[in-house]
Amino acid sequence: MKKLIRFIFFLFFITKTYSQEKIFNSQLITTTKDSIKKNSIYYKPIFFSGITSNTNQEISDFYLVGVKAETKILNNLSIGLQFDHITGNYNSEIIKYKDSLGFFPGFGKKSNRLQFYSQYSPNKFITSEIGYGKHFIGDGYHSLLVSDFGDSYPYFKFITQFGGIKYYNLYTTFINPYMIDVGRKKHSTIHYLHYNLTKNINIGIFESILWQSKSEEVYKGFELAYLNPVIFYRPVEFSKHSNKGNALMGTTFNINYKDMTIYSQLLLDDLNLSRQKDSDESYSSGFFQNKFGYQIGFKGKINSLNFLFEFNQVQPYTYAHKTVLQNYTHMNQAIAHPYGANFKELINIFSLNKNKWNYKLKSKYTQIGLDSINTHYGQNIFMSDFDASTGGQYSYGNYNGQGVKSHIFSVEAEISYNLDWFEIFGNLYFKSQSSNLIDEDIILYTLGMRTFLFSQHKYY
Repeated sequence: MKKLIRFIFFLFFITKTYSQEKIFNSQLITTTKDSIKKNSIYYKPIFFSGITSNTNQEISDFYLVGVKAETKILNNLSIGLQFDHITGNYNSEIIKYKDSLGFFPGFGKKSNRLQFYSQYSPNKFITSEIGYGKHFIGDGYHSLLVSDFGDSYPYFKFITQFGGIKYYNLYTTFINPYMIDVGRKKHSTIHYLHYNLTKNINIGIFESILWQSKSEEVYKGFELAYLNPVIFYRPVEFSKHSNKGNALMGTTFNINYKDMTIYSQLLLDDLNLSRQKDSDESYSSGFFQNKFGYQIGFKGKINSLNFLFEFNQVQPYTYAHKTVLQNYTHMNQAIAHPYGANFKELINIFSLNKNKWNYKLKSKYTQIGLDSINTHYGQNIFMSDFDASTGGQYSYGNYNGQGVKSHIFSVEAEISYNLDWFEIFGNLYFKSQSSNLIDEDIILYTLGMRTFLFSQHKYY
């Protein structure tokens, strides 16, 4: 009865917010800053409600409610904010993931979340933005560079654009949530250069450096050397004896033809090819510091059918660091791919729009090498590289999928119907995980309503 009352309450809320939004003459659509008219306010209620049952007929519910508002002042200043609240009796899969983090994925330690931005463009070449939010680099379902999977963070972004070149400078602060003083904050500077080779071919160059703000020996703060907007940070790292931070480099590439796109990413964390020339008698291939990942995908649209095929592979120990507090994470969540490292993944997504109906089918197959108790084979990016179970800092013979080799297969089928100002949906989710230590299947059935696209299954 209590769940029914809560559902009716949220139904009342969404009806009220819709009537308010009509005052601003807006529609319930996803917007970009460029689509907002001058001196107008865009207002959108955010609502998701779902009731889930499993094969044991255990009932759980999940609610997310909030509001998004954006405005453009004159032609060069845009301001926006989004506030949302999440609550519910979560299903077993969300609970397992939530317990591993200490909080709901995508949120901080509290169930309330506030995101905002202020963007100023003095001319058509330069744009600056300050805010509290997250970012995504790439064309795919996942990103191996920067993903919006995790929690929000404070940032300052500077964009320079001329001709076919777009250059991004992103300055951020990430948090190790369970540290009180030393090692709690880590700063990051990210460069991304996007260039249109032709009308249909684009490439991008990515680099990132992340460093610990304060250690037991010294307080570094935001180092001035990393404020340089054009420098390549690997040379800076070498000038600082390569001990200052966790550096990553990467590239993106895509080819567009009509409604089709072929896209890819390459990530380089550490490459120590000189080890092949060492006189170490125990040398073999697979040195742990040769860390990289890559993505290749194909997506497009045929009439009303949208599709995506994507393959991701990340080698063991990628994104981690010899200094644990300088790993590529924020609030106990990966900044890039949610699986961390040491995996191969294949994703297929099909979506069909027919009148007000939408049909979606998503499948994922992952082969991942997990870490068991007191072992470190490269999947857990929260551990030091030097604790590698395959030989510590002299670790050789590493390969993708080492450790507890696990196979994870999931299928999600969904039907939704658009009622103009919100949609109702039904969702069937199946997941199978098998290894030498575990063999588990789970089926979840969900019915709900929402005002925006949100998947409670993207976290696991």
